[in-house]
Amino acid sequence: MILSVTAVISATVAYAAWQRRSRCSASKPFIAMMLAIAGYATVAAMEASATLLRDKIFWSKLEYVGSGTVITFFLIFAMHFTNKLHWLTISNLAKLWVIPIFNMALVATNEWHGLVWSGFLPDPQGTNFVIYQHNVGFFWVMGCVYTYTLIGTLMLVQKALLPSALYRRQSSMTLAAVVCPLLGATLYMLRLTPVGLNVTPMSFMLTGVCFFVSVFRFRMFDLVPVARETLIERMSDGVIVLDAQNRIIDMNPAARYLIGAKHQHIGQPLAEVLGKWSDIIKSYHPHESFKTEIVMDSGTVMYLELLITPLHSDRQQLTGRLLVLHDITQRYQAELELRQANQRLQKQVLEIQTLQAQLREQATKDGLTGLFNRRYFDEVFPKRLLQATQNAAPVALMIMDIDYFKHINDTFGHQAGDMVIQGFAEILHKYSNSQDMACRYGGEEFVLALPGVELEKAVERAEQIRSSFEMMRWEFAGKEISTTVSGGVGVFPKHGNTKDELLSAVDMALYAAKLDGRNCIKCVASN
Repeated sequence: MILSVTAVISATVAYAAWQRRSRCSASKPFIAMMLAIAGYATVAAMEASATLLRDKIFWSKLEYVGSGTVITFFLIFAMHFTNKLHWLTISNLAKLWVIPIFNMALVATNEWHGLVWSGFLPDPQGTNFVIYQHNVGFFWVMGCVYTYTLIGTLMLVQKALLPSALYRRQSSMTLAAVVCPLLGATLYMLRLTPVGLNVTPMSFMLTGVCFFVSVFRFRMFDLVPVARETLIERMSDGVIVLDAQNRIIDMNPAARYLIGAKHQHIGQPLAEVLGKWSDIIKSYHPHESFKTEIVMDSGTVMYLELLITPLHSDRQQLTGRLLVLHDITQRYQAELELRQANQRLQKQVLEIQTLQAQLREQATKDGLTGLFNRRYFDEVFPKRLLQATQNAAPVALMIMDIDYFKHINDTFGHQAGDMVIQGFAEILHKYSNSQDMACRYGGEEFVLALPGVELEKAVERAEQIRSSFEMMRWEFAGKEISTTVSGGVGVFPKHGNTKDELLSAVDMALYAAKLDGRNCIKCVASN
């Protein structure tokens, strides 16, 4: 009874698909597959009702004809359904049929070799079932069945993972239809069914039900009906209409021009016509419009604005997509020129800022030592004194002069003199912090301002500088150079209320150090 119902359902689904055969190329192998299932179920019913062993063997052999035909048409259908039509060459189709035909011949000649069935046993329960003792040939045949089915199933799984809700439902129902007989065959091979009962043909009834739902509920072979109007034909924007499977079902002349297509490509997957668009289609939300910009290079580079709008049925099921292409090449080029001009302007501004920074550096820093110069000192030091007055804080000032510097220049040359000046500048850097102001005041003369430092601490710092410089040695032209430094130290406001007063007082202390034999530090004399 179950097998008869399976045959009727399969035939009904085949008839429904035949009525839709002009809408989709996948309908033809599908019809053949369903008719093969109907025949398979009919033959299985004859085998189940037969009582004589020779009749059962005869119908069992025909069952293998049915199963081999079903799996082959299923694989061909899967290729059509997943748009892998380029695989279906005459050569490949012939290869697909080689193994099933060989298996049919292997079963038909079992009496000669016994590779499929090694023997037949009656049912211990006394029914008309026969227990088939399987040999290696049976497992080879079943391996082929599983291989064909697995390949087709993997193709359907790929389609079932696509964003399209309609495609996902159709593929899921198809997968469910395939799983049913696979499960039945597996149970039979593992001997988990009643003795002698092959439930594989019966499980095809569920396959037929699944395909019935897929054809009548999810419109497996229907395309999205979209009318073409003269307005679309003549409009300057490109229009491409896709069905739920991203196959092209309409394209106006402007779209063909913009994408560089020479033909309509009706029925072809968009990914085959424009491979790089497949990721764009997948990335957008199936229920919301999506806009992006793309570049087309078909001889002439064009920049296009792409708008993707989903098309839905009355039940809000995704049935297709509308793609509108707008040429924005001129706008893009204008924006590009504007961006380039802006980049050039920014580059020029950066260069000006860099030059200004360099000029400020040159205006305030001494090129040889990296210390502040006299100009910077004369400009900034009065501000430090004003700030110290407001905070009632002292500012120590020391002036230091390298001893016998003219002798070094006259004896070794200015290059050696520069080396000594740089050495002393390094010591000033070492004994200064971020709050201090170390300057090359001119020639071999240096000043160091110490905000917030009392006289005693300033003298101590000056002695450290003098002592460190005294120990320095330089090698030049095979000779050793060494010298000393003299310095004067004073403090604001005790030794002067203005810059000039303090400088004058400290300079007198420096002069006293020179008169006292050099290489020493003198404080401003108290009044």
